Amino acid sequence: MSIRLWGDGVHDDTASLQELIDTAKHELILPDPEVCYLISSPLLLPSDFRLVLPRFAEVRLAPNSNCLMLRNKPTPGLNPPHDQIAPILWDYLCGYSPEQRARNIEVVGGIWNFNNKDQAPNPLYSHNYYPTGQFYSGMLMNFVYVDGLRISSLTLKDPANFAVTLDSVTHFTVDHITFDFNYGNPIAVNMDGIHVDGGCKFGEIYDLKGACYDDLVALNADESTAGPISDISIHGIYADDCHSAVRLLSANYPVTNVHISDVFGTFYQYTVGITRFYESKDRGFFDGITLDRIYASKAERIDVYGKKGGYVYAPIWIQSGLLIQSLRISEFHRREKITPVESIYISEGTEIRDLVLDHITTENQAGGEMPLLVNKGDIRHLSASNLFQDGKPLDLSL
Repeated sequence: MSIRLWGDGVHDDTASLQELIDTAKHELILPDPEVCYLISSPLLLPSDFRLVLPRFAEVRLAPNSNCLMLRNKPTPGLNPPHDQIAPILWDYLCGYSPEQRARNIEVVGGIWNFNNKDQAPNPLYSHNYYPTGQFYSGMLMNFVYVDGLRISSLTLKDPANFAVTLDSVTHFTVDHITFDFNYGNPIAVNMDGIHVDGGCKFGEIYDLKGACYDDLVALNADESTAGPISDISIHGIYADDCHSAVRLLSANYPVTNVHISDVFGTFYQYTVGITRFYESKDRGFFDGITLDRIYASKAERIDVYGKKGGYVYAPIWIQSGLLIQSLRISEFHRREKITPVESIYISEGTEIRDLVLDHITTENQAGGEMPLLVNKGDIRHLSASNLFQDGKPLDLSL
């Protein structure tokens, strides 16, 4: 018996799509829909599986569905221990375990439209995670405990908050992604692009285009299952009027061996933030962090971002309470027309043991003071060379 796909944007295709996934052996290549595929619950992908859509075929979340669009298939009855996770994460992680990891999942193509104006408001903003009785994360895609994941050549459209969340995912690639975000529901906050949580390792994230209204890429070691993050390459970010390019976050777990490069655009918070955010017993720890080939400046803040009147961050902002073993910033070029805040800021109570600054140029076209570096922390060893501020060589000898 054939499985009918409507693809008309009116009839619900969830059951048919899931049946096609479940009956395909290792790959499902979907045809172009007449209008779009409408779904009302998450599509569940098994291990050793590849889902392919035409590049601009739309999958749209039906109004009032208030759920993920795509996730790796959970195991019924497999529940995390109550004493190991926060209560709010129970429903989010239900069915997943590090002892039963998924493997080898690919998603290629499509426009994945969360349709946020027709869903409940962003729960990170409203604090209502059960608007209709079922848990509502506001995320578009979520992958937990996967070894071998690729998300490629697709558009992520209008999530309530995070477009893609990776949690304890290893050997992954996220590439050729377009972000097509509206200004949110109710406002443009918490709308991350690629949100990488604790336990992620050996990943490449590249060729990302379009503005996000929180971190375009976030590596947050202390979120969700929480754990170290290491060995990540992020390159090729292109965004104007975006919140930030990359956030690195360590409070209780380390973030190490991260290379961020080829960043282009304007950002109204920071371009790269090295942060702690959460309270912790010890300092957040970073090592082997390289930032290079960054061509960025500040973007104007508008009311819908919810940031007006708040603290104005440097393009490269380093929070207090951190221990950074090794940090290199090179080939950073800033031509500032909007906000003449310092280019690099190191906060009080942060120690950087080895800092390299090389081939950095800044030009202030906005007026006012715009120092290249403001250091309130403790730099143990500094190597600074080829620094130019408004066309003049700059000596940063400590």
